[in-house]
Amino acid sequence: HNLAIRENGSLVAWGRNDAGQTNIPPAATNNVLGIAAGDSHSLVLLGSRTVVAWGDNSFGQSTVPQGLNGVSAVAAGREHSLALRTNGIVLGWGFNAYRQATPPAGLSNVVAIAAGYLHSAALCSNGTVVVWGDDTYGQTNVPPGLSNVVAIAAGDFHTLALRTDGSVIGWGDDSYGQTNLPSNLINVFAIASGY
Repeated sequence: HNLAIRENGSLVAWGRNDAGQTNIPPAATNNVLGIAAGDSHSLVLLGSRTVVAWGDNSFGQSTVPQGLNGVSAVAAGREHSLALRTNGIVLGWGFNAYRQATPPAGLSNVVAIAAGYLHSAALCSNGTVVVWGDDTYGQTNVPPGLSNVVAIAAGDFHTLALRTDGSVIGWGDDSYGQTNLPSNLINVFAIASGY
């Protein structure tokens, strides 16, 4: 399924709806600042810096922690959810068999988050990356010395990082060449990752 924010802050949802993930609740119809789509659940960040979630809730991924506020970003994995608070702290909830919804102790000064199938990633203000959760394909094994990162993306079983020089680093599952980056991949300013 897909989510989009219009210029006026209203939300549009379409695609598969077997768990109600495109049935936008009244609380999420306007003043939307951020969005995230998991496998069968949806998240929105409102102008009030609070989060609304709906859709599949089999593992509590659509049950926003009570009192969650001061949020600056959201991310949705397969069946888990993440929120980045304005104080640089990450909170997670939902499916947690691989500890993907439990940020590492002491994680702070985070400026961006990403959620994969069963893993999660955080970009810290010093340009370093922290990844946790399932490591079956090495998707949480951050390359040694990785620094100067300005953006991150989490695919199902791999992770990407964009550096200040416009180069991209990838690690994890490479079954389809998803971490075997093209030699002419230079001057990059944004990244995204899928299955």
